Amino acid sequence: MKQMIYTLVILLLFMLSGCGAAGSGTGAVTTDGGATETDADTSAETETVTETETAAETEKRELTLDFSKKLTAAGTKILTFKCPENDYVTAQGCCFDGENWVAAFNKFDKNGEECTLLCKFDKNGALIKTSDGPLYLEHANNITYIPEKSAYFVTSCQGTVRECWNGYSLVDRDTLAVTEKGNLPAPFFAMSYCPERNAYASGRWRGETLDFWNGDLEITLTKNVKVPGTLSQGVFAAEDYVWFVRSSQNGYHQEFRVYDWDGELVAEIPLTLKGDAESESVNIIDGVVYVTSNAGRRAYLYRVEFSEAE
Repeated sequence: MKQMIYTLVILLLFMLSGCGAAGSGTGAVTTDGGATETDADTSAETETVTETETAAETEKRELTLDFSKKLTAAGTKILTFKCPENDYVTAQGCCFDGENWVAAFNKFDKNGEECTLLCKFDKNGALIKTSDGPLYLEHANNITYIPEKSAYFVTSCQGTVRECWNGYSLVDRDTLAVTEKGNLPAPFFAMSYCPERNAYASGRWRGETLDFWNGDLEITLTKNVKVPGTLSQGVFAAEDYVWFVRSSQNGYHQEFRVYDWDGELVAEIPLTLKGDAESESVNIIDGVVYVTSNAGRRAYLYRVEFSEAE
C-alpha cells in the first residue's frame, strides 16, 4: 500500500512538472545547462519600466516659487560653452531649444562693426556646430527659440555702425544661417517668445517700459514700470511669468525682475554668481532656472537655486 501511494505521488509530481513546461509555450528558451527560463515576462517587465521612466523624464515640470515671500537666488556653475575661435571676445545671448544650447560670441570686424559667431552645444557642453562665418546680428543680446518655425529669434539690441534698437533676426536651427531680418515699431533690448501663449514679451532701454506682442509681432500691451537700477540683459517668457535677468551696475546688485503678462511686477530677486559674473541670459527648463554669463570667449552656464531671504 505504501509502495502504491509512493508511486502515485511520483506520477502526480511528474504530471505537474510537465504542465508547467508546456505552459511556457514559445517563450521558453533553453540554456546551455538544459534548464528552461521564460523571456516573455522579462521583456514585458523591462519594456514597462522603460516606458515609465521615459514618461517621467519627458513630463514637463513647472517652476514653483512663492513670490509672496522675499527670495534670493544663487547660481552654481555647471557647464562651460567655449567659442572655438579666439578672436570672438564676448559672450552674449544664449538659449536652449529643447535639445541643444546655442550661444552668441561677438567681435568687431575690420570696419568696426560688431559681428557674431553662433555656436551650438549639446547638453554636456560639447560643440556641435558653428555658423558659417560671422553673422551681423547687431550685438545678439538675447536669443529665443520658436518651435513652429524651427528658428532662433535673435534680438539685435544695438549696432556699432548703425543703431538697431528695434531689429531682430531669424536664424535657422539646423544651418545657423540668417533667414530673415526685420524691424519692429518699438525698441527693445531683449525679446522672448512663449510657445504656450504664442506671444512675445520685451523690455525697452533701461527696463522702464515693457511691451507684449502677439504671434504676428503686433503690440497688444505697453506697460510703464519702475526703472531698475541694474543693467538690462536677457529675458525669458514663461507661460505664467516673464523673467528679466539684469546685471550689476552703479552699486546695484544683479537680479531677476519677474512680471506677469499684464506687466505687473511680481518679484525682485537678488542674484549671486561667483565673482559677480555678468549675467547675460535666462532660461527655464523643466522647472529649473538657468543663467549664462559673459566670460569673454566662454559662456558659463549656472543652475539657479532659490531660498527665502533672511
